[in-house]
Amino acid sequence: MNITSRTATDPYAAPARFEPVRPGHRTLVTDDGDDPGPQPSRADKRWYFALMATCIGLFVLSWAVIDRYSVLASVIVSGIALAIPPFAVIVANVASASDRRRR
Repeated sequence: MNITSRTATDPYAAPARFEPVRPGHRTLVTDDGDDPGPQPSRADKRWYFALMATCIGLFVLSWAVIDRYSVLASVIVSGIALAIPPFAVIVANVASASDRRRR
């Protein structure tokens, strides 16, 4: 088999032309080493921002306000705030995980 030239019947042949990416569609991972991969959608970024803002807000609320009334309650609220960032990262990486599953 000659690997320097491929025919159109070859299942691994390159497509005849590439279609431009339409607005609103996520980009796919390419073989280019400099490509950062798929980017999170705008909605994913908003969810990430909201979750992280909630996390910081709970920490501030916990140690600035709740601490005056109950140390145990402020520790519990801080523990809840501590559990939020892993979920925020999962939300932020949904785009790249779904593109990896399609391959």
